[in-house]
Amino acid sequence: MISNEEKNFDTPWLIVKSLYRASVLGFLILTLCLPLVLMSDQLYPIHNAILSMDRLTYNAMMFQTLIEMKTMVIVFLLLPAMGLHWTLRKEQAGQKQACSS
Repeated sequence: MISNEEKNFDTPWLIVKSLYRASVLGFLILTLCLPLVLMSDQLYPIHNAILSMDRLTYNAMMFQTLIEMKTMVIVFLLLPAMGLHWTLRKEQAGQKQACSS
């Protein structure tokens, strides 16, 4: 039988699992977008036909976009998931010690 203390942690654990899964999905999307960055020789003429830009500026823009996406996945998904996971583990361990005493 599930105790009342364990039921209190169901929603936070669901949030932690969701954040971890979103992190994995974010890194998967970034990995799938990596070929676009590496195919800059083929994509630059298409982009230049729509919006003219120096080649160095285009390369910097592509790499900066990739870096910003990676940073956002880490800062907004992975680090909160790890922090919540750590906090919930400590809280559950503290409650189990309090209940056994």
